[in-house]
Amino acid sequence: MVDNEEYDKWLKQAGADLRTAENSLKSEDYYASVFWCQQAVEKGLKALWLSKGNELIRTHDLIALGKKVGLPEKYYKVSAELSLLYTKVRYPVAEEFEKSSVDNFINFVGEVLEWIEKEM
Repeated sequence: MVDNEEYDKWLKQAGADLRTAENSLKSEDYYASVFWCQQAVEKGLKALWLSKGNELIRTHDLIALGKKVGLPEKYYKVSAELSLLYTKVRYPVAEEFEKSSVDNFINFVGEVLEWIEKEM
């Protein structure tokens, strides 16, 4: 069984990743903001999984993690998009991101993290 300290670390890191995404948005490093948005959701979902007494799952797939923890269906579309972009933005980025879409990702992450905290 996982102790509270372990999943608290994951949740705390998810919050830190969201702040990093916000800072990257401010500096107009949109690709980096997208990366950190994905990381925040991933770590938040893993925190929730761990809080239920499960062992850590080693995956970056937000849909797979979401299904394991009962993530509401309304979050799946953006989660799938972030999962795809997570791989793309780790390499030289050919696609440009608009500030408004990155703003939407950040708002999405905040909403998902709120849902996760309620579920814990």
